[in-house]
Amino acid sequence: MSMKYVCLVILVLQTVSNVLLVRKSRHLDISIPVVVVCQEFVKLVTCVLVVLYSEGIASLRHHVIRDWTTTLKVGVPALLYVAQNQLLFISLANLDPATYQITYQLKILTTAVFSIVLLKRSISKTQWLSLLVLTLGVILVQWREDKVSRDDSTESSVTGVVCILVACLTSGFAGVFFEMMLKGGGQSVWVRNTQLALCSCVVGLANLVATEQDFIANNGLFHDFKPIIFAVIFSQAYGGLLIGLVVKYADNILKVFATSISIILSSLIGIFYFQELAFSLNFGVGLVLVLTSTVLYSLFPAKKKAE
Repeated sequence: MSMKYVCLVILVLQTVSNVLLVRKSRHLDISIPVVVVCQEFVKLVTCVLVVLYSEGIASLRHHVIRDWTTTLKVGVPALLYVAQNQLLFISLANLDPATYQITYQLKILTTAVFSIVLLKRSISKTQWLSLLVLTLGVILVQWREDKVSRDDSTESSVTGVVCILVACLTSGFAGVFFEMMLKGGGQSVWVRNTQLALCSCVVGLANLVATEQDFIANNGLFHDFKPIIFAVIFSQAYGGLLIGLVVKYADNILKVFATSISIILSSLIGIFYFQELAFSLNFGVGLVLVLTSTVLYSLFPAKKKAE
C-alpha cells in the first residue's frame, strides 16, 4: 500500500475515533480548558522536536524567540483555535456524531468567504453552487424531529448547534489568517506550527486561570482524567498535524474521500452504536447533499488566470 493510501486510512480512523472518544467521554467531570491546554502542549513538544531534528536549535531560537513580534501575530489564530477546540467539545457533548460531523462541514463555507475577503481569492460557479448545496444539506440534517429521546439527558441540541456554528466561523478565519502568515514569511510549516502551539499554550493557560480556579481548587487539575481522556488529548493534538501529512503525501481528492468516509462512518456510529439517531428522509437527503457539495467544491476550483 502506497504512503498516500496509508495517510487516507489514518486520517479516516483519526477523525472517526476522535468523534467517538469525545462523545463517549462527555459524562466525565473534567475541565475542558485543562484538556485543551494538554493537547496544545503535546503539539508544542512534537513541533519543537521536529524543528530541532530537521532545522536545528538555531532556527528555533531565531524564528520563535528572537522574532517574537511574528510569534505574537500567530496569537490571533491561536486564540481562535483555543476557543474553537472548547466549542467543539461542548458541541459534541450535545450533538450525536453524525449531526456534529455534517454540520461542521460548514467550515468550508466560512473558509471560502474569508478566503475571498482576506486573500482576494476567486471561486468557481460550481463552488458557489456547492456552498449553496452544503448549506441546504446542513439545514435538512438539523430539520428533523426523530432523534432518539432520553428522559435523563441533560443535552441541548440548540447549545450544540450554536457552538459548532461559532466554531465554523473561528475555524474559517483562523485557517485563512494562518495561511496568510505561511505565505508571508520564509519559515517552514513546522516553525509556524511551533509558534502557533506556543501561543495556544499561553492563551489556554490564561483562559484556565481565568475560568477554572474554583474547579481546580475543589477537584484538582486532572480530576476524572480516565485513559479515554488521554486518548482524546493525543487524538486532538495529532489530528491537525496529520492534515499536513496528508497534504504532503496524498492529494485533495483523497482528502475529500477521507472526509466523506468519516461522515458516513460517524452516521453509522450514531445510529447503531450510540443509538441517538433515527434515520429519516431529511437526514438521508441532507447527508447526500453535504457529501456531494464537499466533492464538488474540492474538485472544481476556479481556473487560474493566465499571466
